[in-house]
Amino acid sequence: MHSTWQRLSNVSALATTVLLALLAAVAASSYVIPATLSPATLKVPHLNVVLGRPQYERRAKEREYAFVKFDLKADLTPLFNWNTKQLFVYMVADYSNTLYPENSVVVWDRIIRSPKYARLNVQDGKQKYEFKEITDTFSNTSATFSLQYHVQPWVGPLRRGEVVRTEPIAFPPVRRRTQ
Repeated sequence: MHSTWQRLSNVSALATTVLLALLAAVAASSYVIPATLSPATLKVPHLNVVLGRPQYERRAKEREYAFVKFDLKADLTPLFNWNTKQLFVYMVADYSNTLYPENSVVVWDRIIRSPKYARLNVQDGKQKYEFKEITDTFSNTSATFSLQYHVQPWVGPLRRGEVVRTEPIAFPPVRRRTQ
């Protein structure tokens, strides 16, 4: 009876070692073949700043909100391989102000689960998330917009990168929201 348990223990230890070695090889093989992305385009033809109050706070002071419309064309199929579970793709606005020199705001995102959907062609896309200024004003500030990604593998660490970045775009003067 003792030798049966010992054999079972030895077999399970060997199976675990082989499985871990196989998983490590799969994770390492994802880095051997680099993914080269074709050039992408990101344009922000409409950037507006509006003064308003959030609807969820009764006595909130007025703040500045930015509204973004964008055109995006990118082919992310090279990021998919045998170890890719899904891609998390997101557009970030990076800007600075006098109090906070580095600000990054995610304004749009998408989860891509298959290479079939990895060719992005978004025309006149709108932001998904609120883009409000943490200080008083966006004036005298510009932002760069970038498309970034996280590759979520079946096995191994996340990989991330940037697909495309715009030139700095100045925030326009604020206008009051019409009721």
